Amino acid sequence: MKAERPYPAYTVTPKAEAAILKGHPWVYADEITAAPDPAPENGAVVDVLSRKGRYLGSGLLSEASKIRVRLLSRNANDRFDEDFWRRRIEYAWAYRKAIYPAEDLQCCRVVFGEADSLPGVTVDRFGPILSVQILSYGMDQRKELLARLLVETLQADGQVIEGVFLRNDVALREKEGLSEGKGWLEVPDLVHPEKAGTIITENGVRYHVDVENG
Repeated sequence: MKAERPYPAYTVTPKAEAAILKGHPWVYADEITAAPDPAPENGAVVDVLSRKGRYLGSGLLSEASKIRVRLLSRNANDRFDEDFWRRRIEYAWAYRKAIYPAEDLQCCRVVFGEADSLPGVTVDRFGPILSVQILSYGMDQRKELLARLLVETLQADGQVIEGVFLRNDVALREKEGLSEGKGWLEVPDLVHPEKAGTIITENGVRYHVDVENG
């Protein structure tokens, strides 16, 4: 007997199905042909199905956006608990370690949105400071968890991280029903610096980085 899945399901058009099967990470609002009743909470994890009921993937719902579902996984066995998010971040960091020499890891892009299956999230490292921008509603709801897991993952690898600074001062957030803003994100057991600035070295040249305004 097929196990019942715990996530509300959205049925999509054949065009959307074909795009997802080719690797497209988004489902647009006008591609949805059937939605659950009652509607799930905004930002919830939902399943995406073909018109014949085939499982296509799971993602985060965004009621305000034309991008109605941002896919997280195409694996029906995934459960979106803390361990899932930790694995995503660990995979992203392991990939950077595989492609960059050790000295370049002090200043690099740690997470690059959909490319790392963390839709709408960009994380740049500037020495001891992580600069984070979130452009999806569902991920914004999970920002405290993601920040903690980012810090834990890098610290476990011997990296020095002193603070996580949100750079959410972009108008694109309004399309997701989110407000703009910037500032330190509090992370347990982490006392962030007074100012969001640091010194980095890139290709032998030292730079001052203004994480807050640059």
